[in-house]
Amino acid sequence: MGFRAFAFAIVAVVTACGSGSSSNNDGGTNDAGGGGCTSDPLKTNLAPLFNGNSVDMYDCDILEFTAKYNEPDAMVFKAIIYVESRFQFDSVGCTGNTGCCPASSWTDAECACLGVMQTGPTCGGTSTLGIGSNGHPDLSTDKTSSDWTNSCFNPHVNIELGIAGIAGNRAQVKKQFAGCTEDQYTMMAVGNYNSYGSTKSCTVYNTTYDDAVIDAYKQYSAASGWSAHAY
Repeated sequence: MGFRAFAFAIVAVVTACGSGSSSNNDGGTNDAGGGGCTSDPLKTNLAPLFNGNSVDMYDCDILEFTAKYNEPDAMVFKAIIYVESRFQFDSVGCTGNTGCCPASSWTDAECACLGVMQTGPTCGGTSTLGIGSNGHPDLSTDKTSSDWTNSCFNPHVNIELGIAGIAGNRAQVKKQFAGCTEDQYTMMAVGNYNSYGSTKSCTVYNTTYDDAVIDAYKQYSAASGWSAHAY
């Protein structure tokens, strides 16, 4: 899967690349920078995954940025995080992809698929989200470091990058393909997140990736009592 960057919506966004690997688990705590949420309609109370991570650990971040970017279904993002990283904050995938990185003097590691949503800042964008003071992606995994606040691996940052990216995809496919339902636009935008340009019409999109997301979505919706969309 390629790492292709494109600018749209509020921040510059990038596509995700699939499940990464990691050696260090997050300890089952929410790393949100904005504090806890007063209620959690996404909460499943399911047992921790094989890596010890709770699937409920980033619910507050998901809810915050779903609202910020006017996305219609927060549970989709929880399912995407499962598919992409199994909720592992320091997950890394698709290393060695270049995209626009050479022109920005970014390294392969800085252009990899990063964190819980396997995304990162785009090179050449105007947003400083996930960008360090040196103009390169902040790749800190040390939660005690001052760099952690804006690190691409901080789930609070990474989830915003991912949700903003899908919101940008939604705006784009709405311009490209008129007359689809909102649920179709969600699946089209999510499919493009995994493989940019895979959406061809209201009904022809990246179903291989979307089906994996929907499997997790249905499980989490049933466990939490979430009002699931009929994707």
